[in-house]
Amino acid sequence: MSYECRHLRNTFCNKRKKECDPGAPGCVLRGRFVFPFSESANKDPHDKPKKG
Repeated sequence: MSYECRHLRNTFCNKRKKECDPGAPGCVLRGRFVFPFSESANKDPHDKPKKG
């Protein structure tokens, strides 16, 4: 699967002003797609660490 992002220039994100990390916080694709190899994209900011 592929996606198109108007903020992407080669590997740089013009919106976030850093290298592209699809689905990371601040990314327009966050929540719209699943990125199986990106931990930052799939973390739910409301998740609380589990205590063992």
